[in-house]
Amino acid sequence: MMRSRYSAFVLKCHQYLIDTHHPDYLNGLSVQILDQENHTHWLALSVNKSSSEQNKGMVEFHAWYRDDDGLDAIHEISDFVKQDGRWCYTQGEQLLPKYPKRNDPCVCQSGKKFKQCCLK
Repeated sequence: MMRSRYSAFVLKCHQYLIDTHHPDYLNGLSVQILDQENHTHWLALSVNKSSSEQNKGMVEFHAWYRDDDGLDAIHEISDFVKQDGRWCYTQGEQLLPKYPKRNDPCVCQSGKKFKQCCLK
């Protein structure tokens, strides 16, 4: 579910994001709000860990992006529930991003070291 929601953000398939968001947790979020122009250039999704028990799930991830301010990430622990056979996003806890070290592989998955790619 997390990978498909990330892909929907990248492709701007905002209706899918609404459809996979639990209605009790939308808090006014709509396709119109998601359609508002932004200058986010998504780079990659890194799933740090995930777990599920019966009808509840959790995913910790980094969604790496570049915008007018440079490289950044959404680092979140997202909660999901399974309702009527479908997984739905409920809410997430935002955390500070954990940036790779200079010689680690780049977050954009270019195959280069971080210092030779997106750190520049």
